[in-house]
Amino acid sequence: MKFRFGEDRKSKLITFSNLVTDLMEDLDIKDSFIIEELKEKWPSYVGNILSAHSFPDRIFNKFLFINVDHSAYAGELSIHTLEILKKIKNDYGENFIKAVKFEVKKSRWRSS
Repeated sequence: MKFRFGEDRKSKLITFSNLVTDLMEDLDIKDSFIIEELKEKWPSYVGNILSAHSFPDRIFNKFLFINVDHSAYAGELSIHTLEILKKIKNDYGENFIKAVKFEVKKSRWRSS
């Protein structure tokens, strides 16, 4: 959604979903919304026990970074990387994420 001065207005109707998509792209916040969606879906991807000890943190260059509170859980998650990627690609498309990386971070762990 870009405003251009000196150009004629287009007389087509814009749907709300297209408007939101354009705004997210213009403000560069699309990844933030996707991360929040991934956090909600995370238990269905990895199960309740592993989701209690991990969560999606950020996306950078098509890499999904997962925060994990202990190396044992990071090891368990890494065993299931291909299954996790398959579930994410089913929901978001083949070219959305190319790899998953796990980071053990004990500080600043989420409180929920």
